[in-house]
Amino acid sequence: MDRIGRRWPAYAGVVPWALLVLGIVMDLATPKEVSGGPLIVLACVASGVIMSFRATLRLVLVAFLAELLTGFWESGTAWAQQFVDLAYVVVAGALGLDLNRLVIRYGRRITEVRTVAESVQLALLPEPPVRLAGYDIAASYRAAQTEARIGGDLYAVHDSPWGLRVLIGDVRGKGMGAVSTVALLLGAFREAAEDVPTLEALGARRLTREAPGLGEELEIEGFTTAVLAEFPHGGELVRLLNFGHPGPYLVAGGHVRELDAEVPNLPLGMSGFGQEVSPHQEFAFPPGSSLLLVTDGVTESRNPQGVFFDPVLGLEGMSCSSAKAAVNSLLTRVDAWTGGVSTDDRAVLAVAH
Repeated sequence: MDRIGRRWPAYAGVVPWALLVLGIVMDLATPKEVSGGPLIVLACVASGVIMSFRATLRLVLVAFLAELLTGFWESGTAWAQQFVDLAYVVVAGALGLDLNRLVIRYGRRITEVRTVAESVQLALLPEPPVRLAGYDIAASYRAAQTEARIGGDLYAVHDSPWGLRVLIGDVRGKGMGAVSTVALLLGAFREAAEDVPTLEALGARRLTREAPGLGEELEIEGFTTAVLAEFPHGGELVRLLNFGHPGPYLVAGGHVRELDAEVPNLPLGMSGFGQEVSPHQEFAFPPGSSLLLVTDGVTESRNPQGVFFDPVLGLEGMSCSSAKAAVNSLLTRVDAWTGGVSTDDRAVLAVAH
C-alpha cells in the first residue's frame, strides 16, 4: 500500500509539510522564547497517519535537520534546550513512523477482510445466465468501501412455467445473520418460484414461512425489502410486486421511468402486522427496453454536496443495447455522481427484452 488513508483528500498530504514549514519559520523569525517545536512535533505525528512510509521518513529527516540547523542559528539558546528540542523531534518521528506501520497493517487487514466478505457474497450471488427464457440478463454486486462486513443485498432469477421470475432484495443489517437470511430467502424463492402460479402467492407468506428458520432470522434482522418481477413467456409486459423496496426503472427509447408501486406491501418478515398482499401491477415491456432493479445503495448514493442520486435524471439518454451495458452505464454514472465513494452495498440486476 503506497498511500495511507485513501479517504483523505488529495491536499491532505500538504498539511504535515505546512506545519513543518510554519514551525521552522517561527523558530527563525521570533524571539528564542517562542518556539515552533510543537508544530514540528505535530507535523511528524500527522505525517504518519496521512502520508506513506517513505514520505513520513523524508519529513522526519527534514524536521530533524531543520531543528539541528535552527539550533546553530539561535546561538543564544542553551545546548540543553537544543538537545531537548532534538529529542522531541526524534520521539515524534519514531511515533509517526510507528503509527504509519500500524495504519498500513490495519489497512491491509481491512482489505483482506473485505475481499473475503465479497467472495462470500458472490458465492451466494453468482452471475446469472446471460440469456434465460429469451431475455438478456446481467447483474452486479459491489461492497461498500467503508464496510468490511458482509451485506444483505440479494438477487435471483428463475425460469418458471409462468415466465421468467426475478427477485431483488435487501436484508436489514450485516454480518452472518444477514448471510443466513439471504441464503434462506434465495432457497425459498428458487423452490417456490417453480410451483407457485402467482406473484401474490409467491410473496411474503411463501418466502417467509416455508423456508426453515427464516422467521427467526428475520426476527433478528428486522425485515427484508424486496421486489418480485415476472416476465411472461412470449409477452411484452412485466408484472411487479413490491415489498417496501425502491421501485425498478424502465429504460426504453432513451427515456427512464420509475415503476413505483401504487400500494406497496410491507417488507418481508413484517406480515405479523396483518396487511394483505396487494395485487401485482402490470407494465408494458416492449422489445428494446430494459428493466433495472436496484437496492438502496444506488438510490441513496450522494455526491460531495450530500445530494441523492436520481436514476430518472441520471440515466436519461442511457443506452440499453444489452443488459450488461445497462448495468455498466448505471454504475458508471453512480460512480461519477459520488466521486467513486460508496457507503452502502450496491446490487443491480437488469433484464433486457
